[in-house]
Amino acid sequence: MNTPTPQQALTEFLSCWQKRDYSSMSRLLPVHGTPPKKQTVKATKELYGTQKLTDFNLLAARDTDPAATNLDVEMHYREAGELEVKRWRFRMVYVNDAGQPIPRNQPLGSWKPYVTRVLPDPPALRA
Repeated sequence: MNTPTPQQALTEFLSCWQKRDYSSMSRLLPVHGTPPKKQTVKATKELYGTQKLTDFNLLAARDTDPAATNLDVEMHYREAGELEVKRWRFRMVYVNDAGQPIPRNQPLGSWKPYVTRVLPDPPALRA
Protein backbone atom coordinates (compact mmCIF):
# COMPACT_ATOMS: atom_id res chain seq x y z
CA MET A 1 0.00 0.00 0.00
CA ASN A 2 1.38 3.40 -0.95
CA THR A 3 0.11 6.13 1.36
CA PRO A 4 0.59 9.65 -0.03
CA THR A 5 1.17 11.53 3.24
CA PRO A 6 1.97 10.73 6.87
CA GLN A 7 -1.14 12.68 7.90
CA GLN A 8 -3.38 10.46 5.76
CA ALA A 9 -1.75 7.29 7.09
CA LEU A 10 -2.19 8.39 10.70
CA THR A 11 -5.79 9.46 10.08
CA GLU A 12 -6.51 6.00 8.66
CA PHE A 13 -4.88 4.32 11.68
CA LEU A 14 -6.74 6.49 14.21
CA SER A 15 -10.05 6.02 12.37
CA CYS A 16 -9.58 2.25 12.69
CA TRP A 17 -8.87 2.75 16.41
CA GLN A 18 -12.12 4.74 16.78
CA LYS A 19 -14.02 1.81 15.21
CA ARG A 20 -12.06 -0.64 17.37
CA ASP A 21 -11.00 -2.38 14.15
CA TYR A 22 -7.87 -4.03 15.57
CA SER A 23 -7.42 -6.24 12.50
CA SER A 24 -6.98 -3.21 10.21
CA MET A 25 -4.84 -1.48 12.84
CA SER A 26 -2.45 -4.44 13.01
CA ARG A 27 -2.00 -4.30 9.21
CA LEU A 28 -1.11 -0.59 9.45
CA LEU A 29 1.53 -1.10 12.16
CA PRO A 30 5.19 -1.74 11.25
CA VAL A 31 6.77 -5.17 11.11
CA HIS A 32 9.22 -6.07 13.92
CA GLY A 33 11.88 -8.64 14.66
CA THR A 34 14.11 -10.94 12.66
CA PRO A 35 12.67 -12.22 10.43
CA PRO A 36 10.17 -9.34 10.27
CA LYS A 37 6.71 -10.24 11.57
CA LYS A 38 3.46 -8.32 11.48
CA GLN A 39 1.84 -7.38 14.78
CA THR A 40 -0.96 -9.79 15.67
CA VAL A 41 -4.54 -8.64 16.12
CA LYS A 42 -4.45 -9.90 19.72
CA ALA A 43 -1.31 -7.88 20.53
CA THR A 44 -2.82 -4.78 18.90
CA LYS A 45 -6.01 -5.14 20.95
CA GLU A 46 -4.00 -5.59 24.16
CA LEU A 47 -1.99 -2.45 23.37
CA TYR A 48 -4.82 -0.15 22.24
CA GLY A 49 -7.99 -1.79 23.61
CA THR A 50 -7.85 -0.22 27.08
CA GLN A 51 -8.45 3.22 25.58
CA LYS A 52 -11.62 3.88 23.58
CA LEU A 53 -10.71 6.62 21.14
CA THR A 54 -13.68 8.95 20.63
CA ASP A 55 -12.15 11.83 18.65
CA PHE A 56 -8.83 13.21 17.43
CA ASN A 57 -7.45 16.36 15.80
CA LEU A 58 -4.14 16.67 13.97
CA LEU A 59 -2.39 19.71 15.46
CA ALA A 60 1.06 19.91 13.89
CA ALA A 61 3.39 18.11 11.50
CA ARG A 62 7.17 18.36 11.32
CA ASP A 63 9.33 16.60 8.74
CA THR A 64 12.42 15.56 10.70
CA ASP A 65 14.26 13.27 8.27
CA PRO A 66 13.94 12.16 4.62
CA ALA A 67 11.85 9.22 5.86
CA ALA A 68 10.23 10.57 9.05
CA THR A 69 7.59 13.03 10.20
CA ASN A 70 6.42 13.84 13.73
CA LEU A 71 2.69 14.44 14.07
CA ASP A 72 1.13 15.99 17.18
CA VAL A 73 -2.47 14.93 17.77
CA GLU A 74 -5.08 15.92 20.33
CA MET A 75 -6.66 12.64 21.41
CA HIS A 76 -10.04 12.27 23.15
CA TYR A 77 -10.50 8.81 24.65
CA ARG A 78 -12.11 6.94 27.51
CA GLU A 79 -9.89 5.00 29.86
CA ALA A 80 -11.32 3.24 32.93
CA GLY A 81 -14.59 5.10 32.32
CA GLU A 82 -13.00 8.56 32.46
CA LEU A 83 -12.78 10.92 29.49
CA GLU A 84 -9.17 11.92 28.81
CA VAL A 85 -7.93 14.65 26.49
CA LYS A 86 -4.20 14.41 25.85
CA ARG A 87 -1.72 15.46 23.21
CA TRP A 88 0.16 12.56 21.66
CA ARG A 89 3.14 12.60 19.30
CA PHE A 90 3.33 9.97 16.59
CA ARG A 91 6.58 9.42 14.69
CA MET A 92 5.63 8.29 11.22
CA VAL A 93 8.33 6.54 9.19
CA TYR A 94 8.22 5.84 5.45
CA VAL A 95 9.25 2.20 4.92
CA ASN A 96 9.52 -0.44 2.20
CA ASP A 97 7.92 -3.91 2.35
CA ALA A 98 10.81 -5.20 4.50
CA GLY A 99 10.19 -2.46 7.09
CA GLN A 100 13.34 -0.52 6.21
CA PRO A 101 13.15 3.31 6.07
CA ILE A 102 13.38 4.76 2.58
CA PRO A 103 13.22 8.38 1.34
CA ARG A 104 9.65 9.66 1.11
CA ASN A 105 9.88 10.27 -2.63
CA GLN A 106 10.58 6.58 -3.42
CA PRO A 107 7.75 4.49 -4.90
CA LEU A 108 6.15 1.52 -3.14
CA GLY A 109 6.67 2.79 0.38
CA SER A 110 4.11 3.31 3.13
CA TRP A 111 3.91 5.44 6.27
CA LYS A 112 3.87 3.53 9.57
CA PRO A 113 3.45 4.79 13.16
CA TYR A 114 6.70 3.77 14.87
CA VAL A 115 6.79 5.67 18.15
CA THR A 116 4.00 7.22 20.15
CA ARG A 117 4.19 9.15 23.36
CA VAL A 118 1.93 11.34 25.44
CA LEU A 119 3.10 14.95 25.51
CA PRO A 120 3.03 16.94 28.75
CA ASP A 121 0.05 19.20 29.32
CA PRO A 122 0.73 22.84 28.47
CA PRO A 123 1.05 25.17 31.46
CA ALA A 124 -2.16 26.76 32.71
CA LEU A 125 -2.89 30.31 31.63
CA ARG A 126 -2.82 32.99 34.30
CA ALA A 127 -5.69 35.45 34.58
